[in-house]
Amino acid sequence: MESADEQGNPYAAPATVAETIVDTLPRVLAGRAERLGAVIVDNLMVGSLLLPGYMLLLEPTPPWVRWLVPVAWVTTPLAVALIGFNIFLLVRDGQTLAKRWFGVRVVRADGSHCAAARLLGLRYVLPTLIGALPCIGPLFSLVDALTIFRDGRRCLHDDMADTIVVRA
Repeated sequence: MESADEQGNPYAAPATVAETIVDTLPRVLAGRAERLGAVIVDNLMVGSLLLPGYMLLLEPTPPWVRWLVPVAWVTTPLAVALIGFNIFLLVRDGQTLAKRWFGVRVVRADGSHCAAARLLGLRYVLPTLIGALPCIGPLFSLVDALTIFRDGRRCLHDDMADTIVVRA
C-alpha cells in the first residue's frame, strides 16, 4: 500500500524516519579504578557538605556541636545545589563533576545517549531503593558492587539500565 506522499499528494505530511544516532567512535570501557574513584569523589563532595547537618542530628546533641548550626544552614543548600548540578550534567552529558574529572561517562550499551528516566530511575533510584530494603538490601548492594569484576565491567545497576561506562 502506498502512502499519500508516494501517490503524489503535495499536501501529505513528509515521511519520517526514526533513527537512533549511535556514537560511531570506538567505545573503550572505563577502568574499575576510574569508576571507583569517580564514585568516591562524588560521594565525598556531597557528604562533606552534608556532614554539619548530620552532626546536628546526634542525640543527645553535644554542646560543642551547636556551633555547626550556621554552618549547616550554608552547607546543606550547597549540597542540594551540587546534587542538582550533578543531575543536570548527568542527564546532559552522562557525566557528574567527578566522572568528568576522571574522564568517564555513562552511555547506553549501544553507545547512544542515555535518556533521563533510564539514567536516573533505573541506574540510581531503583538500586538505591532496593539497597534500602531490610535484609536483602545490603546483600543486593554488595552483589551490585562486586559484579564489576565480570568481563564486561558492568555492575547490576548497569545491567538494569542497559548502560555502560566508557572513557570520555
